[in-house]
Amino acid sequence: MSNTKKTKKPQTKIGRMHTRSVPSRIFGWSLLWISLVVVVLNWIEEFSELNALPGGHSVFYLMGGILGAAVGAWRAGVFDAKS
Repeated sequence: MSNTKKTKKPQTKIGRMHTRSVPSRIFGWSLLWISLVVVVLNWIEEFSELNALPGGHSVFYLMGGILGAAVGAWRAGVFDAKS
């Protein structure tokens, strides 16, 4: 019989391996909120006389706002694993 001890190595959880830096999170949350404001303003311009965005209501504002919100949420770490 061998007289060896089994030692447990500390295991790192997958979700804890990657954390976003503070500037990345600030940029992400800012981009997310600005994009959501653009989408809401674009939607309001569709049904009212408000002209807050240059050129008025456009599908390009909607698509840019959705893309910006997705990139902002990704940079903010919304989609990162928490466990």
